[in-house]
Amino acid sequence: MTPVSNQPPHKWAAPLVLLLLGFVWGSSFILMKMGLIASDGSALFPPLELASLRIAIAGFALLPISIRHFRKVERQHWKWIALVGVIGSFIPAMLFATAQVQLPSAVAGMLNALSPLWTLLIAVAVFGVSFHRGQVIGLALGLLGALGLIWNPADPAWSASDWHQSIVPGLLLVVATMCYGISVNITREKLREMRSPIIAACSLGLVALPASVLFVTGEIPSLIMHHPDGVRGLWAVVVLAAVGTAAALVLFNQLIAWTSAVVAASVTYIIPVFATIWGWIDGEALLPSHIVSGALIMLGVWVTNRMGARKRAAEKQVPD
Repeated sequence: MTPVSNQPPHKWAAPLVLLLLGFVWGSSFILMKMGLIASDGSALFPPLELASLRIAIAGFALLPISIRHFRKVERQHWKWIALVGVIGSFIPAMLFATAQVQLPSAVAGMLNALSPLWTLLIAVAVFGVSFHRGQVIGLALGLLGALGLIWNPADPAWSASDWHQSIVPGLLLVVATMCYGISVNITREKLREMRSPIIAACSLGLVALPASVLFVTGEIPSLIMHHPDGVRGLWAVVVLAAVGTAAALVLFNQLIAWTSAVVAASVTYIIPVFATIWGWIDGEALLPSHIVSGALIMLGVWVTNRMGARKRAAEKQVPD
């Protein structure tokens, strides 16, 4: 068998894939909004049903991979794969859909950048992973940025009575990114010998069936048939699931093979940029406080990754 080359076919291949991933994942928030909100500003698809449809489509899109590798998965791994499916996909999808009914796409994209910070925090707190003291600064900066996005008194339309319109949806996204952090750590600590596409396909396959039941028995089938924006909303969710989940996963793992997990993770910095651009095109209000808070989160992620890289470099220099 000819070995598979991990070298990119062109020197610009890896940077272009990184930019494409940032665009795809950064566009997922506006696609979600298109499924949630009709063109006249009224509600379209119910959030929980939209999330179920998204998970179902993504699971069926990766079905060829899950069927091919189903029998090869060892029995002791299935409980962890199920947790990854529920905690890493199903719950976050529902939380994001629920929150985006009230939060702008740009704000959702910025809060999504908390995921690597939660990954580190959970790794340290639960799995005993060592950390660089400087990474605490990054975590603190990210927390300040998140608080600035969730509680935003700089908005002239904001008042204490609007807490349920800003604080609660923001906290839902914080919980969603925490779920991502838990899922990444489970994958890293309990499923390290399995390839990422297999984990993704099998975990999504497990939750695709209950998600399909929730979708089929809900309002979305009727809304697709009778609502003027039903078909538009359906296409938005199809693209979100098939491209933003299934295809992006393939690209992400190829990028890791070409470069490294650290380089691939830098997509975290690009996603909020495209999410903000789409929000601006859609006429969403973007306040200076949003930009400052989002920049704090980005800086926090950068400091955390930078200090982590220094720590790994220092460990390599220590003789066994």
